[in-house]
Amino acid sequence: MEKTGVIQLRLANFRSYAFLDMALDESFVPIVLTGRNGAGKTNILESISFLTAGRGLRGARLSDVARRTGHVVSAEPAIIQLPARWSVSAGVRTRHGFSKIGTGTVDGSERRQIRIDGRTAVKQSELGEIMRCLWLTPAQDRLFCGDPVSRRRFLDRLVQAFDANHTNRLSAYNTAFKQWSCLLREGCSEKAWLMGLEEQMVATGVAIAASRLDVVERISAYLNTGEEALFPRPEIILTGMVEQALLQKAAVVVEDEFAAYLCRSRRAYADGAGLTGPHTADFKVIHAAKATEASLCSTGEQKALLLSILLAQMRAQTQEQGQCPLLLLDEVGAHLDAFRRDALFDILKNLPTQVWMTGTDAAVFAYLKNQAQFFNVEDSMLTLQKVA
Repeated sequence: MEKTGVIQLRLANFRSYAFLDMALDESFVPIVLTGRNGAGKTNILESISFLTAGRGLRGARLSDVARRTGHVVSAEPAIIQLPARWSVSAGVRTRHGFSKIGTGTVDGSERRQIRIDGRTAVKQSELGEIMRCLWLTPAQDRLFCGDPVSRRRFLDRLVQAFDANHTNRLSAYNTAFKQWSCLLREGCSEKAWLMGLEEQMVATGVAIAASRLDVVERISAYLNTGEEALFPRPEIILTGMVEQALLQKAAVVVEDEFAAYLCRSRRAYADGAGLTGPHTADFKVIHAAKATEASLCSTGEQKALLLSILLAQMRAQTQEQGQCPLLLLDEVGAHLDAFRRDALFDILKNLPTQVWMTGTDAAVFAYLKNQAQFFNVEDSMLTLQKVA
């Protein structure tokens, strides 16, 4: 199987980078970026994450990732800088061959433009047809102890890696829910409008829940089936109302029940009550060997469980889709002991995809000597280096 990877990466006005032109080894060995905190390592990973659908690995607004310029809007009471237009473009090689993809803002606002092989793409999901990407950041190290929103986003990213249209369904559901919510909170009782929005919420919401269940089942089938057995085996349990209903009933029955629930919830929601649905779904992970919830495990165990899930996801995609997603690992060595860290590197270097990793200490990656491409990052300047 041919590897997937980035051959050339170009940034303009992205975060701390005024400009970057980065040529990469076409053997697609792991890429290791090392340097001090704030040097610009994570910004590179984030730029690559924008080459897929969504808001990148930080979930940032488009205007926030633009490099600040010196254009003065007002000198009183303080100088305000306008965000510049930014762009990220890359030459990538996938199972489909070579493609040129890029994205950026049109006018420094929240308007995003996407280009694929010289044409303007209509939807972000078109990027997913070219290349898919997964990531792990330090903020996710305590994912199991955080809020459900973060876990839901993590899960939906896994689903999106299998199904590029999952993002469109999420957007359609959220839009319909917001409109439905506004109408009710503003005292509107127009049944035709409400029913139309509820139909959209039901159709997209049940499809979203079904996709989540499907991907959890797929991932679970590949947990600890190979070298990944060096990491603890997690059990993933979805707790969403619609998701749980789909485990027991046919989709058409769940659609009817969800529609009835939305209808009878109108008055209570208008009076300030909450609403349960795909937008409130959550999942929990159990450390199987210890029969303990991940939230009660050590930080190192939690990260190991998270890595188990990611590796199973990549294994599933490789087997079922014939292409492994790019993997972005920010500060990957943190919280892992030396044995488990080197075991992870051994797995990563053999994956049929390009893996990008960052860290503050190049010595952490010594196991990958002569098996990775190393760059030192300092003040958003990259230098190719050799690890002794």
